[in-house]
Amino acid sequence: MMTNTLKKMDTKLKDVVQYTLDIHGEIHQMNDYIGQSIKIEWDGKVICSCGKVMKKFYRSGFCYTCYWESPFASQSIFKPELCTAHLDIEERDLEWEKKFQIAPHYVYLANSSGIKVGITRGSQGVIRWMDQGASQAILLAEVPNRRFSGDIEVSLKRFVDDITNWRKMLSGEPNRVDLVKMKEELSVHVPEELKQYILPNNTVTEIKYPVTKYPRKINSTKLDKTPIITGELVGIKAQYLLLDGDRVFNIRSHEGYIANFSVSKIANQTSLF
Repeated sequence: MMTNTLKKMDTKLKDVVQYTLDIHGEIHQMNDYIGQSIKIEWDGKVICSCGKVMKKFYRSGFCYTCYWESPFASQSIFKPELCTAHLDIEERDLEWEKKFQIAPHYVYLANSSGIKVGITRGSQGVIRWMDQGASQAILLAEVPNRRFSGDIEVSLKRFVDDITNWRKMLSGEPNRVDLVKMKEELSVHVPEELKQYILPNNTVTEIKYPVTKYPRKINSTKLDKTPIITGELVGIKAQYLLLDGDRVFNIRSHEGYIANFSVSKIANQTSLF
């Protein structure tokens, strides 16, 4: 049944980010649908990752039990500076936490709605940047566990944001920033014992998105209020579908919603990507 739910789009970094949506066993090449009419229809139910079906999530995409008991919903997921697995201290499930936390993590700087600092597992890399709508990104440090990445992030968020202003990110392309210079300036504020993990490589990754038109006044559309969403797809950025009428739909925030997805051509219009 999980195959019938919405989940975040897969991304590939090319000249323009390539998006695919996997639902009902079909892979949709989303870039090909730019300029066409799409339809997302919710059946009124959601499903937790544990398999429980309900009318709505208890909190943060989890059922009641998972929110309070699953390691996927633990505080250290949202606040990596609270991780303790590297100290052999359990939060909810030490075996799982060791696998998740004691692994290479990156600290990075990204330009999406302005400069922000963030962290990502080594296996995620550029995927994280595309999911956040970053137009530029640079690696700052590579650390051996999640806790160290959280400690660096905390030390730097006194100077730059640690979250993306999604409305600003969806309003257009940000002004270009000298990320190499920003990295040099911010590295001074990394805790002394963690400076050894700062990366010498200063490669800046540039990212472009398949957008033909940015919204002038953003109207966030949600399935809870509008179970059937239809309209022309005018662009994709981060995990947002940009629709006509200045509407935006966040696929990521609707993960677990049991839904149908379909597309139809608009007369005399073709895809630009």
